[in-house]
Amino acid sequence: MNSQIFIYIVFLAVSGVLSLFIGVFAFIRRKNFFGSKTFILISLFSSIYTFGHAFELSSQSLSMIVFWTYFQYLGLPYIAPLSLILVTQYIGAEKYMTKKNVITAFSIPVLTTLIVLTNHFHHLFYQTIYLKQGIAPLLGFVLGPWYIVHGSYTFACLLVGGILLLHYWKQTKSTYWKQTLVMLLGLYLPMISSFLYLIGLVPFSIDPVPVVLSVTSALYIWAFLSTNLFDLAPIARGLIFDSMRDGVVVLDQSKRIIDFNYAATSLIKKLDNTMIGKKMELLWENNHDSSAFPFPELDSMDHESEFELEWHERNHYYQLRSSPIKKKSGDVVGNTIVILDVTEQRRLQNRLERLAYIDQLTNILNRSAFLEESIKLVEEMRKKDQTVVLILFDIDHFKQINDTYGHHIGDEAIRHVVRICKQLLQPNDLFGRYGGEEFVLCLPSMTLEEAGEYADMMRKSIENEPLVINNEIIPITASFGVAKVIEENMMTSALNSADKALYASKRTGRNSVYIENGKLIDYKTRNAVHV
Repeated sequence: MNSQIFIYIVFLAVSGVLSLFIGVFAFIRRKNFFGSKTFILISLFSSIYTFGHAFELSSQSLSMIVFWTYFQYLGLPYIAPLSLILVTQYIGAEKYMTKKNVITAFSIPVLTTLIVLTNHFHHLFYQTIYLKQGIAPLLGFVLGPWYIVHGSYTFACLLVGGILLLHYWKQTKSTYWKQTLVMLLGLYLPMISSFLYLIGLVPFSIDPVPVVLSVTSALYIWAFLSTNLFDLAPIARGLIFDSMRDGVVVLDQSKRIIDFNYAATSLIKKLDNTMIGKKMELLWENNHDSSAFPFPELDSMDHESEFELEWHERNHYYQLRSSPIKKKSGDVVGNTIVILDVTEQRRLQNRLERLAYIDQLTNILNRSAFLEESIKLVEEMRKKDQTVVLILFDIDHFKQINDTYGHHIGDEAIRHVVRICKQLLQPNDLFGRYGGEEFVLCLPSMTLEEAGEYADMMRKSIENEPLVINNEIIPITASFGVAKVIEENMMTSALNSADKALYASKRTGRNSVYIENGKLIDYKTRNAVHV
């Protein structure tokens, strides 16, 4: 055997061992090694290719040379598409490597392997095979049509992978430039070597790619040890983007969708990879569908802005933030729309507001909330030149109910009275708990006479619907005082007048309605009284 060939075979063996070593290294560090499965497969197929070429050069007969040449195609066709997949994983674009796309990517390599192994039937890969003498017996061949398909596809995968890396290089921080450069060399050195081999510029007409793989393997080992190649940091942006709980949609200047994350697809119907490059308006077509996400107008999102939306279909609240994407020069090149789920914050806010405004026992307005809302209502009615009336009432002998049956029954009596009154309320009436067993109503667009009738209707309903607890009937009655509100700043005066009327009702036998209109009038008898 020629000494030069022997040295070359040794280099090939070293290259194959290095490929296996890198694969083992990737397996050991697979938890910290993003894309480890892909890299292990690349290492395995590179070893098959390299060792196959070594055995090819050490063979002396045509049959053995052909055997080991065919053996190389169990690994060689898969290296380029796997390298492209590895690049997409490295730059955080692996979401485009769907199951369908991966199957498509490996269709040509699988066909190449099958065509090579059955070449003697159809000669699609090698039209002619012969033994060529040189410094060692070499395989001579005439290219078949599928060889050109295989070669073109291999070069295309490596070229696209390199373009993606160059694009990523421009966007990433300088900390990761060394790692990206190693990836580029790992793609382009074998590609350039293969091209030189095909056009006949390689000494002795020996395929240099397996030896070049030893150089790229050494580069990978250096990158692993010095720059933590494929550790999590370089691809953190892509991972964070897709693992965010908030939906993100990226638009260009023409409002075309150029990227989105997984969270956005769970919120927006029809948002999938087929929408890339299409106008955002297409997603608005679902707006008439109750289950569609309620986007604001696109024109309102040209600049930095914020919207809050309620999605009744899902009983959720969302906040939309639109921000321009700018170059270093300050030129706007697009927009990001971030959809934040603020449901929990809104529910907490609603709970706090409820605690501030709603009486916890009865679920009606508390005293402070009632006064605040009634002042607003009086002001609104004043502008319409309409009257407002107050009704103040409390439960008769409530202390006796508490003492006889216990406070829990007293609470139930309060809730019982509130339930009865709620059934009689008009849409614009305000109803609140004024304190203890005392309640207050603010009635818009009502005269004192109408309010007296309204109060008497409530009084009768309370009297006619006793509280029933454990088959025991507990009779309940209430006393009412009615007064007119003159101005919004006279609310206190109106409450005092209603309280006087209520006091008159209590002093004259309870379970009655009294009106304060400059004098106290018993609604039932229409007689004025002095208390």
